[in-house]
Amino acid sequence: MKTCIAILSLMILLGARQAAQEERLHLEDPTPWYFWSVDWHPHKDQFVVGGSNDTFFKLLSSTDYTELESYPYQGTITQTKWHPTQNKLAISVQDGKSKSIIVDLDHHKRIELDTITNDGARAIGWNHSGDLLAVGDYEGFLTIFDQEGHVLKRVQTHQKGIIGLDWHPSENLIVAVGEKITLYHYSLDRIEHIDSRDEENRTVLMLSVAWHPNGTFFVTGDYGDFQYHYPPLLQYWSYEGKRIKAIADSKAELRSMAWSSDGELLATASDKVRLWDKEGELVAEASPQSLLQGIDWSEDDSQLVATDDQKRIILWDRKLSLLKEWQY
Repeated sequence: MKTCIAILSLMILLGARQAAQEERLHLEDPTPWYFWSVDWHPHKDQFVVGGSNDTFFKLLSSTDYTELESYPYQGTITQTKWHPTQNKLAISVQDGKSKSIIVDLDHHKRIELDTITNDGARAIGWNHSGDLLAVGDYEGFLTIFDQEGHVLKRVQTHQKGIIGLDWHPSENLIVAVGEKITLYHYSLDRIEHIDSRDEENRTVLMLSVAWHPNGTFFVTGDYGDFQYHYPPLLQYWSYEGKRIKAIADSKAELRSMAWSSDGELLATASDKVRLWDKEGELVAEASPQSLLQGIDWSEDDSQLVATDDQKRIILWDRKLSLLKEWQY
């Protein structure tokens, strides 16, 4: 009897520890390494991948999938975002080994974003015109830079940390997510907060967010909380932040998402790759037998690329027929 009680106590303790760990913002163990992010170039046949390998980020051809360039880099690359019109790449980094940066690939120039906390950042993105870069860090600050890395605004969002952000497709309006949803109007310097879930007295960490290309609504994805039987939710929100729909199909956290440029399909990375339409109806899904990390569409919306926690890069066509996968 005493043995049973001891085992039960240990299970409860381990469960409590696991729940506490999942509440932290640094949720991923960087060893062994894997690719966190992937981002398809908006005007070239190439995409970039980055992760926690502590060695490089890679530029790969989307024509023959060969490696074009490997850039040395220390630290965990959490997100990469191409400039909308120039051959520049914004990179967010955590763990303090390197700074988040802007890389000008045409001129072989790197600009360090020095004002970001040493804990680093997970959320980064250019506005629609490319003259503003937003970084959301692990201390809850939203910092706006110009293209040369100069700080224009630094805003306290009153979140423990910002995990994802996306600029409106035609306005200087940011939706940022972490423990809640924050709408930040850059021109008005105004913040609005939205409760992300209906559960009381429990914070569910949000991971991903994407505006629809027409700018009338956005979508968020979160971790869920399996200890309390809260499933990960994919949620559709109006421009004003009113919930339109909540979907609980995913069996694991929704780590990233991307709309096709024509606005017809939303791709989500989780236990499966799933495609959704504008109304939140499931169109297709595929099982990669691994937890997906980053996801993005090709420049012509004909292909979809994702990275996973097994150091793999996976490509599908628009109907989720597998085209290619390989492992580093």
